[in-house]
Amino acid sequence: MAVATFCMTGLGGCSTMPPGVFTSPTDNVPLLDGPPIEDVVTPFDEALACLQGKIQPGITFAVGQIVDATGKESYAEGGTGKFVTQGAGEMVQSALFRAGVTVVNRRDPNIPVVETQWGIRNLEEQMPVNFYLSGSINSLDFIPGGGFSAQINGTGPRFRQNRIMIGLDLTMTDAMTGRIVASVPLQKQIFSREVGASMGRFFGETLVSLDAGGQQREAVHFALRQMLNFATFELLGQVMNAATFAPCKAQVSPFYGSIDSIGTGDPAALRLASGSGEALQNAAMQRSRQTEAAPAQQGNAARSIEEQVKELANHAMVFGARAVAAAEEAMAAETTDVAAQKTAEATELLRGAVQIMQRAAELGLDGPEGDAVALVVERGIGVVTAAQQALADRPEAGAAPAAEAGSDAAPEAEATSAQAAAPADTRESDPPEDDAAEEGAEPADAVPDAVAPTIGAPTAEALLLATEAAAEPVAPPAGMSGEEEASVSAEDTAPTGPASGPRIVPGTPEAQRFGLE
Repeated sequence: MAVATFCMTGLGGCSTMPPGVFTSPTDNVPLLDGPPIEDVVTPFDEALACLQGKIQPGITFAVGQIVDATGKESYAEGGTGKFVTQGAGEMVQSALFRAGVTVVNRRDPNIPVVETQWGIRNLEEQMPVNFYLSGSINSLDFIPGGGFSAQINGTGPRFRQNRIMIGLDLTMTDAMTGRIVASVPLQKQIFSREVGASMGRFFGETLVSLDAGGQQREAVHFALRQMLNFATFELLGQVMNAATFAPCKAQVSPFYGSIDSIGTGDPAALRLASGSGEALQNAAMQRSRQTEAAPAQQGNAARSIEEQVKELANHAMVFGARAVAAAEEAMAAETTDVAAQKTAEATELLRGAVQIMQRAAELGLDGPEGDAVALVVERGIGVVTAAQQALADRPEAGAAPAAEAGSDAAPEAEATSAQAAAPADTRESDPPEDDAAEEGAEPADAVPDAVAPTIGAPTAEALLLATEAAAEPVAPPAGMSGEEEASVSAEDTAPTGPASGPRIVPGTPEAQRFGLE
């Protein structure tokens, strides 16, 4: 009878066995349904929702890097992993969204960048950021716990508890200036405990042992989400008006979190950003309208790097060729005035060719096309040097350029050569003609100094606009002869400074004009 009862009990237990124990290898295991999916709710959500409408929508926020700086890893059978979540940035972004502020996505800029490279989007249309949140989870300490166990006659309870302390620092930064306008350091102890009881007794010669218990622990990542929500709430409060923030802060129960220290944020940051934010948005909208009105400029903004390099190379070759032509005209000129004007024109064109070539090289100009541009510029350097030397060898070469230089000749001559700084009695002892010739003449290596690498070169767009404007010749009035047209062209392209030499000295107006400082 006892055997039959045991068998019946065993068969009845088979019906309550977990799925998969007796499932055939060819059949799917029935899936177990757990608790339903629900929204993530923290004790600080109501306080965050209270901030909706209290911050101007024109002020934009973004989330930067919030990294795991604890260095702790979790080891388990089959692999390892980080002990702390790697998605803290998304948690802060959700907290900002709950607060009702304007949030822009800077967590993944790949989509707009790729679309800009494809030419189907203009990055200038993106909404600029006023403030961004960043920080780190930088401490994770395991605090030793304690407990007790008591047994009488083999029976008794046991209790044990442990704690983990986690800390983070979150800051709010003004994106326009880089100034930190608010900062919140937080820490929390995560609590866990274990409770149980055991019994062991002999019934006759049979030992009966019973053990029961349970363990409770706060969810580490959920506790971290609460900390991030609370930190976001406090950061927004530090830059808000205290009277406006007080009703929302009262909704945070001290049982879940409190900050007793006085906030160090700047309450005027939001007020200052409101004006700048609207100005930035208006500027972005204005640029967008200008882009729509000028599709050609939009095409230039969306061009690929290869197209920019090719166009810069073409402009450099055009400038170099024009410099060669102007230098040859200077050497063939019959009068000193025409020779000086053409030499100055050739020098200006050569400088433009060198700057454009340098910019193209920064963007990746190389190979046969780069060699061709270098040959043209090198040819221009040689011919312009020869034209300068020929101008210096003319008998009256020193007087004409000095007369045309105007008021700018004196400061540039003082900064250009050591001869200009010689003692006054030495200059007075020489004839006027020799002084003019020495001031107008430059050594043969003046052009290599002019083509030294520039610091702070203009952007590709600015260079292209400048070269396109310089490449368009000035149309002379109707009825002019060929010689008169050449004179008008030389006057339009003549430099404002001395025409006798291409040397660019740092600190002079000429160096600032060409972006060499």
